[in-house]
Amino acid sequence: MADNLSRQAASAPTGDPEKVKVMVVDDALVIRGMLTRFMEADGDIDVVASVGDGERALQALDRHEVDVVVLDIEMPRMDGLTALPKIIQKCPGIQVIMASTLTLRNADISLKALELGAADYVPKPTTTGELHSADNFKRDLTDKVLTLGRIGRRRRARRAGITAEKAAA
Repeated sequence: MADNLSRQAASAPTGDPEKVKVMVVDDALVIRGMLTRFMEADGDIDVVASVGDGERALQALDRHEVDVVVLDIEMPRMDGLTALPKIIQKCPGIQVIMASTLTLRNADISLKALELGAADYVPKPTTTGELHSADNFKRDLTDKVLTLGRIGRRRRARRAGITAEKAAA
């Protein structure tokens, strides 16, 4: 059932071209739903894909234009640290935000993700009962997605302009 929901979300239309387009990558369906709700509550964010591991994230990039990837670290099949450089190689200029409880507890993993090309990270709330923490997480995540999404979009536009100039020459 979770795989079916992932496929449905991944094949959804891309929506408003003015919105920051996001892909959520997390093995927990509940977390993907929460992240999607948090971000789409902001009218400037559109979650265009939601998948359960790094392999599916790479496949979804073939079908969707994505400005920002919110990427969990620990997942089956292909974890976030393995997927991160592959995502960046596949889509130069894409912005990746690591979102994991591990980033709060383990600075080494966060630093490794930044070394591999992540633009930033956000620590997920450690328990579902921490409402205050969840509100802070939502605000932090949304702010970072909007800021980095706009940066990524400008980088892609510049790169597309350079590619078009080379093709014309």
